[in-house]
Amino acid sequence: MQKKKAKQQHPSFKRPLVVIPYVEHISEAVARTMTKYDVHVAMRPWKTLKGTLVHPKDKPDKEDITECVYKVPCANCDKTYEGETGRKLGAKT
Repeated sequence: MQKKKAKQQHPSFKRPLVVIPYVEHISEAVARTMTKYDVHVAMRPWKTLKGTLVHPKDKPDKEDITECVYKVPCANCDKTYEGETGRKLGAKT
């Protein structure tokens, strides 16, 4: 009887994964370079339809914004007044 050769056991090691945004011609070059260093590269679009269409919160009205910087043009000349407030922008004095 012949003894079976023992299979060489390599330590289990996972290749690192890097996720990068897809930019035409650049992402492919980065992936080729990373492959040389045994790093797996996944690409994803940087702008998605979901990100464009889905807005989970409604934007507040401009009058309800607090802690903001504002600019008021002068009615008599070409200068402007710039200010900062912690109150609601639409609040009257």
